[in-house]
Amino acid sequence: MGETPFVTVARAVKVHGRAGEISLDPILQDDLSWLAGTSVWFVPPAEQAVSFRVESVRRGPKGPLIALEGIGSREHASSLAGRAVLVERSAVPAKYLEEEPDPIGLVVRDEQRGHLGEVTEVIVTGANDVWIVHGGPLGEVLIPVIEDVVLDIDFESGEALVRLLPGLIDGGED
Repeated sequence: MGETPFVTVARAVKVHGRAGEISLDPILQDDLSWLAGTSVWFVPPAEQAVSFRVESVRRGPKGPLIALEGIGSREHASSLAGRAVLVERSAVPAKYLEEEPDPIGLVVRDEQRGHLGEVTEVIVTGANDVWIVHGGPLGEVLIPVIEDVVLDIDFESGEALVRLLPGLIDGGED
């Protein structure tokens, strides 16, 4: 299947408090207590890819908060906000890996236009992922992975059904 060596487990939302804790928006599941003691990477890296050891994980007002070894101030942690948090696949409990199917290779079909192509890349943003679809009659299509656009994903058949919203493709229609 060609699994990647890293898994995105959360997004760093913002710095919390003066000690440099980081508020996370979990992707795999809400309880990230298993991260304590593991190494995490923030992508894209601020300068050079570097790992940080998670000192602690605790419940915050809007989700999990992590403290990182070597990050002791709000200023130091601020460069990590808005980035994806990655963990080595081997460190992720197996029960969580089953919940994260890879969309790369999915054949994408629009409910009105038909075949759009295949997901070739995923852009991880702060709000939602964006699929880059190639190989169809419309050329490259960027599809935001949101409820209003992605109607159905069938990983067993390798297909996704979408509804392109106005302005998502060139051509002026819709």
